[in-house]
Amino acid sequence: MAGTKMKLRRYGNELTYWVEQEIIIDKDGHPSVQGLFVRLAHPYVPGTKMLDVFLNGQHLLEGGGYEEVDETAIRLDLGVYPDGHPLGGQIVPLSPGDEIYIRTWKTEYRQGGGSGIDDLRFKRLEEEVISARTYGESEIPFQHLDDRLDYIQQKAESKTMVFVLNRVFLGIAKMEMRFPYEGQITEVYVSAMKPGADRTVFQIEKCSQADYDRSPGWMNIFSSDLIIGPGAKSSNTSAEPYAVAYPRIAMNDHFRINVAELGAGIEGVTIEVLVTV
Repeated sequence: MAGTKMKLRRYGNELTYWVEQEIIIDKDGHPSVQGLFVRLAHPYVPGTKMLDVFLNGQHLLEGGGYEEVDETAIRLDLGVYPDGHPLGGQIVPLSPGDEIYIRTWKTEYRQGGGSGIDDLRFKRLEEEVISARTYGESEIPFQHLDDRLDYIQQKAESKTMVFVLNRVFLGIAKMEMRFPYEGQITEVYVSAMKPGADRTVFQIEKCSQADYDRSPGWMNIFSSDLIIGPGAKSSNTSAEPYAVAYPRIAMNDHFRINVAELGAGIEGVTIEVLVTV
């Protein structure tokens, strides 16, 4: 008979299916069962309401007949022996001959509406996103994943130059530092272990690598210098805030400290220059 060979295809969402696990308790128990704890043969995502558990043909309900422990285990709840029974009040255990049947549903795609969402994968993705918003177990999660990513990026792109002057003298400090990245100065901070009786004024000077190798020409990066006030421990309390006139750093620029004014008695100075690269 004449005709056309056709292959039937299913269009739309895929059907729901499951995997099975059957356990029969014998006199020696069963390898998958310890007490009332049952090890699942197929991993399962708790909280998805897609696990069916039967004991001797009776459908057990989650939260009543069993409870979810984790992705690989459940604990059966068979109740307790009634009053008047020789074991009255004790937990009912499994017995030889008991049959446990577990059906783990695997929804590849959500049914209806053509949404095409995989329930289990969607739940795992949700849990992964929530976990990714945290930094450590003891830390408060970021409100949004973007905030967490911004925080990571900021930490990865931030570097700090640190100058330490144990004893502070007027004029150019005897140290010079190379910064091996391009970047932008975003913050400068100075602290002192022992405050001075008068204000101390710091300048940070920079020089390009080419000039440094030939005849160094140093330039103060500030339009308003960095100041620690009389009796102050840091520049945070300065009544005269600093201002950076030249925040841009070229690769391999060199830096040094110039103490323009010295407060009597100041010691143990640390200057931090935060740079976004």
